[in-house]
Amino acid sequence: MSEKEEQEFAVPQNSTESEAADTEKQDEGTISKRGSNDTKVGLTLRILVAAYVLYLAYGLVEGFGETTGSERIFIGAAIVIFLAAGGAILILSAKKLIRKEYRDADESAEGTEDEKER
Repeated sequence: MSEKEEQEFAVPQNSTESEAADTEKQDEGTISKRGSNDTKVGLTLRILVAAYVLYLAYGLVEGFGETTGSERIFIGAAIVIFLAAGGAILILSAKKLIRKEYRDADESAEGTEDEKER
């Protein structure tokens, strides 16, 4: 390879580090924006859905003893997935609701009015 070709393919190390830092900043911005859109009603609905998913897992646990063979594997996997997902959603949503990490209805209405004015 000639020097000219090597220069074309060479990637400076500093640029990749700065790109990684820029990507992290963008990710942090999207996370904070996403978290600010939670409302009290939305969090309450998430808690209700999580409770229903946990109820479905309970129903699967009750019927687990009656199954045989390969059905046990699939139902067991479903139980684990339902418990993990329902529990995680319930805990995270309840935590946000208790810590009051949500937007009030007044703030949500003001946000839409500001967007309309633009």
